[in-house]
Amino acid sequence: MSSTVESSTTFVHVWDTEFPAGPVDTKMHGPYQRGDRLLYEKPWIFVVSEKLREQICNHCFQSVIIAQSVNPSLEMSDDADSVGVSEEFPVCEDLPLMDFREKGLKRCTGCAFSWYCGKSCQKTSWKSVHKHECPVFKKALQDEELTIPLGIETVRLCLQALIRVKNDPNWRDPSEGFPILPHRTFPNLMSHWEEIKVDKKEVDFIDLMSNYFHKVLKGLGDYEDLLELESLGTIYGKIRINNMTIFGTYGDKLGVGLYLSGSAIDHACLPNACPSFSGTLINIHATESVDCFDNVRLSYLDQIYFSVPRREMLKKRYYFDCFCRACSDENMDQRMNGIRCPGKTCSNAILMNPYSFESDPCSGCGCVANKVLKDQVTDLLKRGREIQAMMSEAKKTDNHPRVLDLAETLHRDLSKVFHDTNSLVISTALQVASSADVLGQFDKAFTYFSSLRLTYPKVFPFWSFQNAEILMKCTTRGLLVKTNQKDQRALLIHFVEAMKIVTVCAGRDSPTFAYYKKFYDDCRES
Repeated sequence: MSSTVESSTTFVHVWDTEFPAGPVDTKMHGPYQRGDRLLYEKPWIFVVSEKLREQICNHCFQSVIIAQSVNPSLEMSDDADSVGVSEEFPVCEDLPLMDFREKGLKRCTGCAFSWYCGKSCQKTSWKSVHKHECPVFKKALQDEELTIPLGIETVRLCLQALIRVKNDPNWRDPSEGFPILPHRTFPNLMSHWEEIKVDKKEVDFIDLMSNYFHKVLKGLGDYEDLLELESLGTIYGKIRINNMTIFGTYGDKLGVGLYLSGSAIDHACLPNACPSFSGTLINIHATESVDCFDNVRLSYLDQIYFSVPRREMLKKRYYFDCFCRACSDENMDQRMNGIRCPGKTCSNAILMNPYSFESDPCSGCGCVANKVLKDQVTDLLKRGREIQAMMSEAKKTDNHPRVLDLAETLHRDLSKVFHDTNSLVISTALQVASSADVLGQFDKAFTYFSSLRLTYPKVFPFWSFQNAEILMKCTTRGLLVKTNQKDQRALLIHFVEAMKIVTVCAGRDSPTFAYYKKFYDDCRES
């Protein structure tokens, strides 16, 4: 697959969430080139994000919400039981557009908890798992104490796993996908139960789930053997270790799924492949040349962290020590922690270790970091951790004005000492841009996205969805604030770069590429 966007290529608008007819453009064995699709797969179990449960179809994950991330001018219906939609952004090919627009998302009349875009998705969901979920949800909604846990995605994933193990005769089979990895079945997944069972917080949570399931499943089947601590703990461990977040067009979380083959791919802090999603269907594409499938790597974490917190999080979350090329590179942290050179006429960065605070002289003027500068860095790193903790709390309640205020304050303080290519400066600038965008402050969002367009790829991978989003937002928000036609046309150059990245990371047959292509064509026509 080509890594460039050619005007002569025929564009195919694909919205179907079903499987392609056979392994289209998917290689079973290496070597792989950048842009090759390595794997596609349906999830073994999946749940919609609680925040979007009433806004997108709980089966196909399609909605105008996804379209709005590209085109903010699309309007949502004021009716709480209905979601508006544009003809330019169909929801699900199984459902006629007019039917969806007039009737909106429909709530399951049995449980009043699950929402669907039409009969096709509802029937498919019913046959696979909802037939057994429905009475559980109905019982839980009758008692407020039993309702609250339904908002926890892990609880609903474990419930689906219990249902499949108890009621699906094919639960031991591999997932539907390509290539088929016959050894990747739910019974064969690692659970790390030995490590989990010595963690009191984890055991307490599993015990609470067991008590909860005893209540909501009472009279609905014999699940007793699966609700014993070790049995449920093993199921929980397999889900906890192997689940993957299902992302929308620009990294917006739509839900969580368990992909049996996809979860076989190991981690690297500098990955050579990335996942994308069409509804709940996962596609994994190579972002670098890879010699064979066994050497394909995904990143399990956000790439903004230094090596020590990265490795600590991986150890705590996945129970392994990372020795990837990024963690083995002693200079990686220094390259991510550039400090402004104290030389008055120098714009270079002094690369400083964020732990020992050792640094080499500036490559431009030879200046060195003195004790005063090192003390400033120490204080800023401490202050950064404090403000990031406050931002995390504000995010829990979607307090976007508070997040924006904190992020702007931190970015302003960091920028006085840290270089523009410092990973903390970049991540904070990204938070400012995203929060301003959510609040409709497009002038500010455009300013920060424009800066990130230059700095982000100097530290982080160019071939990533995050970089594509920065380039896309730089264009779309720029078009909202720039009125000069010449300036507007110049902005489309960045959008073409974003389309190249999406072509590699998601493929031309992806909904993400469809959104980008439609927007680009509309801009060229106008």
